[in-house]
Amino acid sequence: RALKNNQALVNQGFISATALGYNWYDKRRKILNVSVTALTAQVQENQEWLNQRERWEKRMNWIEAKMPYTDSAGRSQGQLLEELQTSALDAELKITGQTLLEPLALDHANEVAVNIKVRGDQDKMLHWLLTLQVPEKFQAMKSFEFELDTKAKEKIPQAQCNLTIARWFNPNPPEEGTADPATLPPSSPES
Repeated sequence: RALKNNQALVNQGFISATALGYNWYDKRRKILNVSVTALTAQVQENQEWLNQRERWEKRMNWIEAKMPYTDSAGRSQGQLLEELQTSALDAELKITGQTLLEPLALDHANEVAVNIKVRGDQDKMLHWLLTLQVPEKFQAMKSFEFELDTKAKEKIPQAQCNLTIARWFNPNPPEEGTADPATLPPSSPES
């Protein structure tokens, strides 16, 4: 009888160990399946990037050749502000505020930025906003808030806009004997 009890305990122990082992194996298998699925997706994404390598290299070469260099962030920021003021006045818009933002040294470019507040005719403002983002000048609208001016007394719809415009510059000066990229005629990168 003791032998049968020992045999039953061994069988129960074996069954329990098998069940615990299977549970561990099943959990581990599920974790590995999720990991394999994630790695497969990452391989596919990386392959897509590799397939686009030539395209991105062309764009990088264009940027390196065309991005202007500045030796004075303050002067470049002043020029950007002056251009924005002039274009806003030409569009018959009123600048109600302006702030020079701290120049930044990014990992791929140096940035100067200006925050301006503008008010005026809604249609003229929308047209003016469309002219601000200029890839050839490495100029972009980083942020903007646009709202209709409901308190305006003019019959033509008025709007207010608060926007930040940035311009990027090559952090490396042009090599001696090469043309200054800032003086090259504008062109766009091939897609």
